[in-house]
Amino acid sequence: MSDDVKTDEKQERATHALIFELEYVAAKKRQVEFAAIKSAVKTKGVELTPVSFARSGMSPVPRAAITSVLNQVGKKSDAIEKAVAAVEKEIAAYCANDAELDKGLEKLIKAVRAMDIPVLAFTALPETVAVTLMAKLGLDKMGVELVIPDEVKDSFPRADSWLKMLKKCDKEDATLVAVVSSQIACKGGLTAGAACIAVPDEYTAFQDFSGAKLVLDSLGDVKPKEVLDLTLRM
Repeated sequence: MSDDVKTDEKQERATHALIFELEYVAAKKRQVEFAAIKSAVKTKGVELTPVSFARSGMSPVPRAAITSVLNQVGKKSDAIEKAVAAVEKEIAAYCANDAELDKGLEKLIKAVRAMDIPVLAFTALPETVAVTLMAKLGLDKMGVELVIPDEVKDSFPRADSWLKMLKKCDKEDATLVAVVSSQIACKGGLTAGAACIAVPDEYTAFQDFSGAKLVLDSLGDVKPKEVLDLTLRM
């Protein structure tokens, strides 16, 4: 193979990328959020169920999530600083000590990196917590780039969030494969031009993932090659 052909292939691969939700796809954090918020709102006399949690919108921002849960049942959402702090503490502890990398995602990352294609993880977590989680999961050593958005809105990550993140990491023109866990992330990714692989959890399984290339119970259900053949368009 000539040097020119090798250069062309390398340039083509640089125009492709895999991106995924750090805390929800790689680390399955939503179950921890549910337990932490359930404990927090119990002090307000609210019994949180999986159904009411799902209906709340499940914002990745603890204050917004707690406020939404309380408003949903007609409770005042003032004086919740202690509850917010407790939820943030639980999440930080999980990210530092208990989080484990999803095995199916690990295989997909290795397959993509073997093709010299960049892999990115985006997050709504505070930067210090996100960096800790990356290290706990071993993603930093796997060559995964962490994307920290400049702003995390209550409804993150909608389309505008995607466009800003992709511009920040110079991937707005790349052919993207996005692995997501929620309808909001999926719709935002599709609007940004990504081919989406949806892996919903027990709280998002009822959501609308129309437009996604695949909707899976687990990334382990398919081989990485099947995912890449369907989505990368190389």
